[in-house]
Amino acid sequence: MADSQYPYPPDRFDDEADAVSFHGAHRAELPFWRENLLYIIIIGAAAVLLVVLLFFIGGMGGGGGDDRAEDPTSAAEQSEEESAAEETEAEESEPAPEPDLSTPVLVVNAGGINGLAGSWQEALEGEGWEDVSVATADNPQQEPVVFYRDEADLDTAQALAERVGAGEARQSDEYDAAVTLIAVAEPGDAPEGEGDEG
Repeated sequence: MADSQYPYPPDRFDDEADAVSFHGAHRAELPFWRENLLYIIIIGAAAVLLVVLLFFIGGMGGGGGDDRAEDPTSAAEQSEEESAAEETEAEESEPAPEPDLSTPVLVVNAGGINGLAGSWQEALEGEGWEDVSVATADNPQQEPVVFYRDEADLDTAQALAERVGAGEARQSDEYDAAVTLIAVAEPGDAPEGEGDEG
């Protein structure tokens, strides 16, 4: 468009100038990577740092982690062996449990032998047990067992278990008696343990 103070009449160059939207000198548009160069550098540096950290942590976890995992295991195994050895020594050093012969004992015939409970009753009373009663099991058993109801009767039950060859006495409230002997063989046939001295 011609200026109002322009002294010359418009010509074809003025028409071309009117058709162009931009006037004067201007710069070309910057490429995307140059406009965002700072962000690209930051993201790239963060990615490299992350990879380095992952390798570093992976190296530490691979070496030190296995050693740490092995050490507790070996320590646990050693402590288990030491506790087992200590328990064995304690069992050897501790005297056999002393039974309280006044504790009520129930002898249950679980061997399917007539008069088995009565034989045990006589045998135990002959050894000083004061209160021995008898009963018959509904189902036969293969191994002798001694049960006790209360923790206070553990020593007595364990002494009886050793006497009749029943191994470890077990706590149970299945029977009403303080100590219950599940008998499967005659007194003479049962292996006697260290507790038969009492």
